[in-house]
Amino acid sequence: MKNSKAVVGALLVFLLGMAAGVLGTVGMARHRWMHRGPRVMADFVVRRLSWELRLDRAQRSQLRVIVNDGWEEMKAVHEQVRPQVEGILSNSEAKVRVILRPDQQGKFDKLIAERKAKQAQSKDG
Repeated sequence: MKNSKAVVGALLVFLLGMAAGVLGTVGMARHRWMHRGPRVMADFVVRRLSWELRLDRAQRSQLRVIVNDGWEEMKAVHEQVRPQVEGILSNSEAKVRVILRPDQQGKFDKLIAERKAKQAQSKDG
């Protein structure tokens, strides 16, 4: 009985690890696509829907306009809420910093700096 529990436990850990890996990979791939820019993302959406829905040339052309317009609208909304999001992040960072020991605060500051650098890089690139 103990042996079967160990096997089931090991199998469960393996399956959960595999599921976490798959979800992490999918999330990372989606994140990378989103930060490559509107042109790449729009092309991907148009190609995918064109293939899946078997769109004709006129439909593809109309879809490209719709996707580009949607991207511009999302970009405008993002710019409107950016200050609020940055304020929430700063507030949360300050709250986290309060609960950290001095040795942890240095590491936390490094993590925050890395996140900000990646954000700046994705804006530029």
